[in-house]
Amino acid sequence: MTTPRVPTTFTRKVAGGVKTTTTGSLSPSLPTTTTATTTPTTTAAKKLPNGCKISIKNSNLLTSTGLSDLDDIIGGGIPIGSILMVEEDINSSYYMFLLKYFLAEGVLQQQGVFFSSLIGIDPFEILNKLPARITKEEEIEADKNDINNNNNNNNNNNNNNNNNNNNNNNNNNKQPTDELKIAWRYQQYVSNELSKQQQTSSTMNQTFCHSYDFTRKMNIQSMNPELIHTLSHDAQSQTGISPYRNLFLEIQNLVYKYNKEAATNPDQTRVLRLCIQSFSSPLWSNDEEGVIEFLHALKGLLRSSVCTCVISVPTYIYSGAFVKKISHLCDTVVSINSFSGLGGETPEQFAEYLGLFNIRKIARLNTLSLSFHPDMLTFVFKMKRRKMCIETIHLPPESSRAGDSKPDNNDSNKNKSDQTNIISKMKSGSGLLCGGGSSGGGNNPLDF
Repeated sequence: MTTPRVPTTFTRKVAGGVKTTTTGSLSPSLPTTTTATTTPTTTAAKKLPNGCKISIKNSNLLTSTGLSDLDDIIGGGIPIGSILMVEEDINSSYYMFLLKYFLAEGVLQQQGVFFSSLIGIDPFEILNKLPARITKEEEIEADKNDINNNNNNNNNNNNNNNNNNNNNNNNNNKQPTDELKIAWRYQQYVSNELSKQQQTSSTMNQTFCHSYDFTRKMNIQSMNPELIHTLSHDAQSQTGISPYRNLFLEIQNLVYKYNKEAATNPDQTRVLRLCIQSFSSPLWSNDEEGVIEFLHALKGLLRSSVCTCVISVPTYIYSGAFVKKISHLCDTVVSINSFSGLGGETPEQFAEYLGLFNIRKIARLNTLSLSFHPDMLTFVFKMKRRKMCIETIHLPPESSRAGDSKPDNNDSNKNKSDQTNIISKMKSGSGLLCGGGSSGGGNNPLDF
C-alpha cells in the first residue's frame, strides 16, 4: 500500500503585481489547481531636492551654478558634495559675477545660502546686489529691443551720412541699402526661430537654472532669512585663533543642521550653498598650512552632505607649487583672465570679448576617470547689458579679409604674431586634467 505524496506548491511572480500559485504533484492522478492573486505594488519615485537633477553621464546629483553657459562646459552643473574653485584675475573683478550667479540661484531655489568674506566687505552688501530673475520670454524680448535699438542707431548714422553726400552717391547707394533691409528681415526671421527652439528646449530645465538681469536688483524681501547665513570679519577677528578654524566650525555646524533636517524629512531636503570670496588672501591669514588643512577637512565634510561650495582664490599672489596643492584639493577649477592683464593690444579677433575663461580641472566623483570630456579647455567671455556670456572661440581663417584676392604678407605676419602672443599667454587647463598643474612661464601651456 502506497501513501500519496504531498502536493508541491510553486509561486511565480508576474509583472504588474500578479502572483500565480500552482498546486500539483508529480503523480498524474492527483488534481492540479492554479490560483491567481493580485497584490498592488507602488514604485514611488524619490523626490529630488529643489534645483537639482541627476547627471546622465555619471549619475551624480547636480545643482546649477546660476549661469547656464558655465553649467554646460563643466558637465551639466556642480556635483553635490564638491568644491568649485575660481581663480581670480589681478586686473579685474569679473569673478564676482560668478559668485553672484551662484548665490542668486540658491535664493530662488529656496536653498540654504552661506557667504563669507574677509576683504573688508559686509556680506549683506553682496547679497543686496544680487541680480533679479528674468524669464526666458523677457530675456528674448530684451535682446530683440537691444538689437532694434542698435540697428536704429546705425540707420540714423547712415541717413546722416547719406544726407551729406551728393545725389549721385545717393543713387549709387540705393542697392546696398535694399540688400541690408532684406538681410535684416532674414536675420530677424532666423532669430525668431532660434528663440522658439530655445524656449521649447528650456522648458525641461526651467527649474534647474534661471536667467538673471544685472540691470535690476533682487528684492531682498523675497529672501527667506532662515536660509541666509553670513560670517563677517568681526565674527572671526579673535586673537590667537586661526580664522580658518573658526570658518570651518561655522560651516560644520550648518552642514550638520541641514543633514539632520534631511534625515528627518527626506522629502524636504534642502541643499546648502557655501560661497567664500577671496579665500586664502593675506587679509585672512598668512598660514598656508592652515589653508591646506581647511580644504582637507572641508572636502571630507562635503562628501557626506547635501552641500556644495564655490570659493574664489587670488592665485596670482602665490607660487605655482602652492596653487597646485589648492587645485588638487578642489574638484573643479576654472580661471578668468582679462585681456587687460595679458599686456599689449587686444587682437582684432577678440575685440568683442573681455578675456579668456579656462577650465583647469573637471570633477571626478565616484570614478577614477573623467566621465565628461569637454571639447575645449579655453573659452572667451563677454559682458552684455544684462548678463555674462561664455562662448567658444571662433577665429577667422588666417590672412582672410573680405574683398581681398591676395593676402598681404605684412598683415598676415602681424596677425600670426598677435595670435601666437595671445595663445602663448593663455593659461590652458590641460595640465591639471592630465594630473599635473598649471604650466610654468617657459613651457607651452598647450603641452601636456
